Amino acid sequence: MSLPLIKILLARQGIYNKNGSVHAYELLYRDGDAQTAHVDNLNSFSGDSATSSVIAQLFSNMDMNSIIGNKRAFINFTRNHLLDEVPLLLPKSRIVVEVLETVTVDQRLIVNLEALSQLGYEIALDDFIFHEETRPLIDIANIIKIDILNQTNEQIVERLKPLKGYHGKLLAEKIENKSQFNFCVDLGFDYFQGFFLNKPDPLKGQVITENRVHLLKLLAELNDHDVPLGRVEEIILQIPKLSYRILRLSNSASLYTGKKIDSLMDAISQLGLVQIRNWISLLLLASLDDVAPDLLERTLIRAKMCESLVRKLGSGNPLQAYTVGILSTLDGILNEPMGSLLAKIHLSDTLNDALLYQKGDLGQVLKFATDYEAANFNELDNISLENKDLAQSYLEGIAHASEIMDIINH
Repeated sequence: MSLPLIKILLARQGIYNKNGSVHAYELLYRDGDAQTAHVDNLNSFSGDSATSSVIAQLFSNMDMNSIIGNKRAFINFTRNHLLDEVPLLLPKSRIVVEVLETVTVDQRLIVNLEALSQLGYEIALDDFIFHEETRPLIDIANIIKIDILNQTNEQIVERLKPLKGYHGKLLAEKIENKSQFNFCVDLGFDYFQGFFLNKPDPLKGQVITENRVHLLKLLAELNDHDVPLGRVEEIILQIPKLSYRILRLSNSASLYTGKKIDSLMDAISQLGLVQIRNWISLLLLASLDDVAPDLLERTLIRAKMCESLVRKLGSGNPLQAYTVGILSTLDGILNEPMGSLLAKIHLSDTLNDALLYQKGDLGQVLKFATDYEAANFNELDNISLENKDLAQSYLEGIAHASEIMDIINH
């Protein structure tokens, strides 16, 4: 699949419903060609010119599905964008117009927002804090986002008091921990956002179930470089649906070489032992009933981005980089600290150092990928790649994840 060429640093952050499913994505970006454009860890940006450039590239140079799939995109708009009716350039079925908390509210702005709402655009108020001048926005908004970073439960309740009787949806953003998430669910929030939700909560000391013990034993065998191909085939046959998924994968469009694959040994030969280890590891993890699909998708995006970055940098082993990406969320998937998990599956020192300490070339690439997905773009200033290369690697990851998730889900 041909991916669009864009020159911006672009990432997405999931917005989840109370069941943990992705409802939409907020787009986080920085235009590297504009000095005024800035994205910080609070997901805000400034600079009308820079943001207009970003929007133009996003929606004219690329297919929206390549970044957000079939979800909506929350996009921050400045006051000037709203007054200039920039949102009208974008399809109302695919975006949510997010009004920054820094926007000055006056009658002109209110009229423009009402017009957008009447045309069917969804309006979200970012980091909403009630003031008398923001009261008219409450009746217009479909979604109100409440920033709960460093807030006590009492302070969160206090922020909701002016919204009594509000009939739209509430979104809690910058959630820091599980108890805060549960508290917001109990308060009636509909949607949730924050890096806590993107980073699973390992339960220290959790009892590992028999299924997980079996899984770890299989992963350990797979990472034994002397494992016979026949044993790899036996491992695949031990997990329901794994054989079918491996065969589908080996015959998928991105890997198909013109020869029909109809046996597991053919598939192992087609993909190669290193690649088959990666896929089996992922599919074994996917066989656990309590793994969120979103986590598997983000794992795939990260793995492919690591591989792509190594190729673009011209140093290191791309397949090893992919392996590091695949295994980097193992602690979240299995709810056990990474150190104790790695002790059970016996990886090389190179992979262990990358996963535990982000050391070495592979560790550096893993850090680049995790910083990018978290929109910590300032951490990427020292990488010897252009913005377009970073963005391209990320988009390759999304395309790859979409294809593999389709295989996993069928």
